[in-house]
Amino acid sequence: MKLKYILLMGCVMVYTALAGTLIKEENIYIEKLENGATAIIKERHDTEAVAVQVWFGVGSVYENDKERGLSHFLEHMLFNGTKYTQPGEIEAEIEKKGGSINAATSYDFTYYHIEIASPFWEEGIEYLYYMTTAPLLSEKMIEKEKPIVLEELNRHLDNPKNILWDTYNRLTYKISNYKHPVIGYRETIEKFDRKLVSDYFYSHYVPSNTYIIVVGNVDRAKVLNKIKNTFGAVKGKHYRPPPVPLEKPQKKIKKEIIKKDQVTRAYVAIGWHAPPVKSKDNFTATVLEEILTGGRTSILYQELKEKGLVQAIYGGYLAHRGTSQFLFYFVTSPDKVEKAKSKLFEILTNFRENGIPEDLVEDAKRKIINREIFAREEVTHDAESIGYAASVAEDIYYDIDYTKRIEEVTKKSVDEFLKKYVGNSNYTEVQLLPE
Repeated sequence: MKLKYILLMGCVMVYTALAGTLIKEENIYIEKLENGATAIIKERHDTEAVAVQVWFGVGSVYENDKERGLSHFLEHMLFNGTKYTQPGEIEAEIEKKGGSINAATSYDFTYYHIEIASPFWEEGIEYLYYMTTAPLLSEKMIEKEKPIVLEELNRHLDNPKNILWDTYNRLTYKISNYKHPVIGYRETIEKFDRKLVSDYFYSHYVPSNTYIIVVGNVDRAKVLNKIKNTFGAVKGKHYRPPPVPLEKPQKKIKKEIIKKDQVTRAYVAIGWHAPPVKSKDNFTATVLEEILTGGRTSILYQELKEKGLVQAIYGGYLAHRGTSQFLFYFVTSPDKVEKAKSKLFEILTNFRENGIPEDLVEDAKRKIINREIFAREEVTHDAESIGYAASVAEDIYYDIDYTKRIEEVTKKSVDEFLKKYVGNSNYTEVQLLPE
């Protein structure tokens, strides 16, 4: 996920001793409520839209062997009725008001979001409060949802590219749960019951692990009052996500070739272990990503795509709480795999030995900053970047100072990153080829 940033002009920090830590600034307001939940409100009067999001510091990386896929399963379950609403009622009401509602589950986080016109911000908060604090989680709905999720798993497994990424994660991760797919496994999903689902929900989806984000054309005091009267009244035991164990340094090449008759082209993923999201090196990794794969002017697009070695190439820094990845993924004809791979490593070796030109580093930084300024115009992206910073990076200034930290990246730090992480004998490679 690419993070956006918040531009704060002339802000003054004020610290007040209340139930938690209250941080008040000109454009963004953060308050830790008495029950441990965190409210984050950003008033924006340049729009008529409002984004309401509820983030949790929980994802598949925190599941045990009996729970594989449960974070994703709960995403489905929270749309299956609450103590206050019938199944489908919330979605219908949001759509009547011209809004949208959805959710996402990843390795490190889960979040639920509503985008709606500003007159309906209060309903947005109320609906997400119902969903994320008072779901029914009935046995009947669990049994109803199982076939739906299992069919989703079937589609996942029928897609050869998903097999490629599942294989890649299994190869490269040996310690942390990033080696398991977010969607889980058939043998675990089939055994989900009300006790397991409820125990997991009430252990992880608790106030101390909850971030309520509201961005848009709202009155901060009114929004805060609404959040306190809803999310602030929830009880729950304390839970904070534990540190994700880091992988041991990879010192050899791990490679696997998969052959499927459904594919006609070659799909190749090559990647290296990279530092966690909280590391300052992650900003360096973002700049290197831009240099190598950031659009049509990037090095790899010019040298591989434009010269006919690949049909498409993507890549960059994939951030996690634990060991992250710096990877590349390209599509080509089977007879060009080794040529494309050879050219990729030729470029990386040249940059590692001779350094990356200063102008490429500075151009990449400008592109990232300009793109972030444009992207944050949408309240949804603005709220997402705040929620990610608070719940995953666990530092709101990861977002607030994002462009400042990009600006601080130097040619020296990019060169050092390449030498430290991206070698010729410490990578993971998976190829998906036609049978």
